[in-house]
Amino acid sequence: MEYEFEAAEEGGYVVSVPLYPSCVSQGDNFEDALANIEDALLGCLAAARDLNLPIPKELEAFLHQTVKL
Repeated sequence: MEYEFEAAEEGGYVVSVPLYPSCVSQGDNFEDALANIEDALLGCLAAARDLNLPIPKELEAFLHQTVKL
């Protein structure tokens, strides 16, 4: 997955998903920003699916991923 990170004026990072530009998050450091955007992207894609909105094919696999603990 490709993400774009920008240093935030107030500190930390703002991160976005080029394939889904409306999905944006932030974090106090790089690791937090990465974890937050992955959570945000799952939420954005789940909401889009529930509303029958188009989801880029490149992101379908991300939506259907499972986490093994």
